[in-house]
Amino acid sequence: MSRNSSLQALVLSVRPFGEDNRIVKFLSKEKGIFDAVLYGGPKSKLRAYVSPYHFGNLWIYTDETKHSIKITDFEVIKYHPEIRENLFKTWCASFCSELVIKTDACGEYEKIWTLANGFLDGISVSSEDECRIAFLRFIWRYIGIMGLQCDTESCLHCGEKLTNSKGKIYFSILENGFICENCFNPSNDSFFELSSEAIIFLQAVTLLSPKEARSIPLHFSTTQLLHEFLTFLINRYTGCKLKTLEMSSGIL
Repeated sequence: MSRNSSLQALVLSVRPFGEDNRIVKFLSKEKGIFDAVLYGGPKSKLRAYVSPYHFGNLWIYTDETKHSIKITDFEVIKYHPEIRENLFKTWCASFCSELVIKTDACGEYEKIWTLANGFLDGISVSSEDECRIAFLRFIWRYIGIMGLQCDTESCLHCGEKLTNSKGKIYFSILENGFICENCFNPSNDSFFELSSEAIIFLQAVTLLSPKEARSIPLHFSTTQLLHEFLTFLINRYTGCKLKTLEMSSGIL
């Protein structure tokens, strides 16, 4: 049985298939992550439209006997051209794509669809400095969709509000949670040391709307600290090597 259908989709990646054809990996709310074959050589107009990070209306022909999907048309709604004009933005988009693919969007296709499209839309129109903070929000929200966000409100041991702590705040790798200075014993654990500003930022991303969270400022030193912390967490929680993070030297 074969059938034609249409849906909205985001292009995650494109790779060669034979001499002139390509296999395209898409993300959609309805079908999740799936592959489809794009036939046609370099002069094909459709080939120019079906490019990474393009979002639009996709028409496909599904051959259930051959277990294959063919792309018949693609109407681009958003090209995100600004992403290709900046190395850091390109890296961010590549990271987003790799993370979504390797985690199968956490099985939460509609939520990741909204998050990924919002992230790409945001970095397209943002400055590079704004993109660096958007990258942090994206990872923390992704961890939340994975169901692995730890409590940012209270100390894991004594329950004291972390934002009330006058001392340092630590993330215990062993216990996978935040600990105040009074409860922390560095001899027993590997840890990240974080500032109150970093904790407030994570709380804001968790509790506020995306628009409200974007208004939370960060000092450059806190941005660097959170980048190291959150990339460590996402690597740990996915359980796989993310090539974009390994290749980030000189970009970040």
